[in-house]
Amino acid sequence: MNALAGQLRAELTLFLRDKAVVFFSLFFPLVTVAFFGYLNRGGQVDGVPYPSFLIAGGIGMVVASAAFENLGTALARQREAGILKRLGGTPLRAWTLVGAKVLAAAAVTLAQAALMTAANVLLFGAEITGSVFWGLAVLAVGILAFTTMGIALAGLCRNADVAGAAGMALALPMQFLCGTLFPLEEMPNLLRHIARALPLTYLVDALRGAMLVGDGPAAYVGDWAVLLGCLAVAFVVAIRTFRWE
Repeated sequence: MNALAGQLRAELTLFLRDKAVVFFSLFFPLVTVAFFGYLNRGGQVDGVPYPSFLIAGGIGMVVASAAFENLGTALARQREAGILKRLGGTPLRAWTLVGAKVLAAAAVTLAQAALMTAANVLLFGAEITGSVFWGLAVLAVGILAFTTMGIALAGLCRNADVAGAAGMALALPMQFLCGTLFPLEEMPNLLRHIARALPLTYLVDALRGAMLVGDGPAAYVGDWAVLLGCLAVAFVVAIRTFRWE
């Protein structure tokens, strides 16, 4: 545990040292809330004010972005630069490194989610009328599942360029098609079918149900099953494909 805590501190320190990354990590959630919240101010989705509807979708967007565009690409870049190889020559174990990266990504994502939620509440009067507990539970499972998928993606890609392109190709459709900004029911049939094939749809659905209604896993068995299934498959792939060089 001491090794994990130490590596986690190192990961967070490296993140905080890059001021540009910190700025855009915080800037992206605020722009998303401000832009779409302003465009749809006063609007409703199935009787729910749009700003409240947007909270879960915005959080889902930052989860996908952190996992595929940030974590997966950064891990592949560190492997390509020989950083992982040097770390592999130390007593640091692979699970400790991966665990620290997952926890660091979770901390950054939680900060983004908190900032986005606060901005939505302060600027547009959004409300969380459901269960904060179940909302955090869904978010924790979602972060774990998506960060594990990001690590698996880095293992499957031969270099950082491929990982970056693949991460972008995965994250962008999820960020705009998975019920994040607009309800799936308003999309064309083709886009609805695509959205249902993407895991972020199920995270956003379960998160929105928890935050707006207060429903737990019993009400969203399918969503939880998909998230846990993705976590299990990604974990196996990540373990088998992880390499120091």
